[in-house]
Amino acid sequence: MKKSFFCIFSLLMFSTVVNSDPVAMDTVPAKPESQVTLMNWSEQPYNHWSFRNVGVSPSLMVPRAGKITPLPEALNPEVADFKFEYQGKPYTVRSAMIEDSTDGYIVIKDGKIIHEEYFGKFGEHDHHLWASCTKSLVGLSMGILVNQGKVNVEDRVESYLPELKGTYFGRRTIREVINMVSALDYTEDYENFLPGAVSTEYFRRLGFVPAFDLMAIDPTQDKTPRGILEYIPRFKKNPELEPSVKYEYHSPNVDVAGWIIARVSGKPLNTFITENVWTKLGVEHDAFFMADVAFNPIATGGFNTTLRDFARVGLTVLNDGKLNGHQIFPANWVKDSFSLTDSERQHMKRSAYKDSNSPVYDEWLEGYKNYLWVHDAEKGIATFRGVFGQNLYINKDKNVVIATFSSAASASNAARVTNKPRMAAFEAISNHLK
Repeated sequence: MKKSFFCIFSLLMFSTVVNSDPVAMDTVPAKPESQVTLMNWSEQPYNHWSFRNVGVSPSLMVPRAGKITPLPEALNPEVADFKFEYQGKPYTVRSAMIEDSTDGYIVIKDGKIIHEEYFGKFGEHDHHLWASCTKSLVGLSMGILVNQGKVNVEDRVESYLPELKGTYFGRRTIREVINMVSALDYTEDYENFLPGAVSTEYFRRLGFVPAFDLMAIDPTQDKTPRGILEYIPRFKKNPELEPSVKYEYHSPNVDVAGWIIARVSGKPLNTFITENVWTKLGVEHDAFFMADVAFNPIATGGFNTTLRDFARVGLTVLNDGKLNGHQIFPANWVKDSFSLTDSERQHMKRSAYKDSNSPVYDEWLEGYKNYLWVHDAEKGIATFRGVFGQNLYINKDKNVVIATFSSAASASNAARVTNKPRMAAFEAISNHLK
């Protein structure tokens, strides 16, 4: 996640990278210049390989079970050539996908696959990093415990995690944590890793920034926080902001939510999702979590699946939590996640995402709730979003799900100009399909 993301590529170069074999790991053994390492794994062209082979980091299995939920087909190859304009420039769906280094995308309408396309070496049986789309899965999983009466979102975090009693995170409510209005003294910066900064230390513990010193620590001899959970007590309040005022995209909130799920359920997050979600969806493949330096599943961005199984999660949300004959996520929680109070809308309006002068201005976004990006609460349109171009688009109004995996040139979707036409493509597809 260093600054050298090969940030400026022409459409021709994108096409070359996406539609032909990447240079990364292209021989056995790999040549030095093509070797994926812990230092370059998030950069192009290496991320085209590493995002589908995240075994470069520790991982924890999430096995499947049962019969596969079929995805019937009603294929329409014209979807790739649907035309639309964004900011006065003409695009096709395929060109918008290629410009943002898409590895694969699938379009499902009325429960049927309308179009599916893969680029480069990525295919339907390959796993891919979800990145921060994992947050939305964690939010839905929290809903299971809320529905069971085991968690109250108005309670303080410390009532579930006594290790955080008296800390800033401990005094926050779960609602503040899952809506990201916790007012942390923290900056979600994927490029400027200043030594000793809170964000740098956080990403080092995630393992997204190599931390060989932390890996080598013997926890029986040294009390230095090695993993994310041990580091959480060190987060402080933003001195210029109060909680429940402004939406700020801060990943550590989700680590707290994942910890609560594990504590309340008595099972690690990966096991909870295995038993309550993955074995019930009728998915085709096992999934897995990336783990942090202390081998905790990375709740904020570590889930990995195939594209079709990613889409099955979207279908479940589209159907108010039900798929494969199972009510997997509580219907009332799913509906609540799409609903926004006036206060929740104000939280978003005060954020950088609704500042028209901000580089991360988002014209589609209405609010954020339970780790779901809500585009239109009335029509039931929302997304899961992950850095480097991971998206799960859900449109209840049009009965459409679109799933995309990508290996884009830079992390921030909101700031990356090639991501915006692709977001517009989701709307264009939904509006074209009858």
